[in-house]
Amino acid sequence: MFQKDYWERKSLEKRRAPDHPVVRQYVAPKLAQIQRHLHLEKGTRLLDVGCGNGFFSYYFDQVCQTVGVDFSQKMLEKNPIGRKLIMDAARLSFQDMAFDVVFCHALLHHVENMDDVLQEMRRVSRKYVVVLEPNRNNPLMYLFSAAVPEERKALDFSLQYLREKLERNHLRVTSAISQGMTVPNKTPAFLLPLARLLDFQQPWGMTNILIAER
Repeated sequence: MFQKDYWERKSLEKRRAPDHPVVRQYVAPKLAQIQRHLHLEKGTRLLDVGCGNGFFSYYFDQVCQTVGVDFSQKMLEKNPIGRKLIMDAARLSFQDMAFDVVFCHALLHHVENMDDVLQEMRRVSRKYVVVLEPNRNNPLMYLFSAAVPEERKALDFSLQYLREKLERNHLRVTSAISQGMTVPNKTPAFLLPLARLLDFQQPWGMTNILIAER
């Protein structure tokens, strides 16, 4: 309930729409990185776990069959995709290997038991699990995580920590990088040209991107 209150009462009104230019700039390079390792096409079945108001599912849905799940009804009401369900990430109501790709963005540092969620993501994936989480090695991300109680678990989220977590849950990591300096809800639009210049792989990048296979 601590996290649910945060997302439904405190955060929703401040979130930009998925088609906002800053959100688009945040998402596009990460989709390109994912597509370097797995091919998304019209027939690909993808599950976005903790999809929220659709930062990623909005763009996934344009290229493949996307289903979004989240525990917040208010978030799902803002998500523009058609296939979306209220669901607990630790108890996904899908058959084993129901999706080709199972994806989450900024979810794991908000859940009570990360291992339970990763095991469920692995169970319903036929092959790929993709995880995007904050990078504690970025100074601004570290300060933000320390200042906001609901974000504090991200203080552990180095790339190596996440790699070890995935591998302990029987997911073989095939790519692990940190990338970019754009914050989708905070970066001012007038800084977009600079954000584009800084959107490359770097140890202190804002976002950790891990691609794994089951």
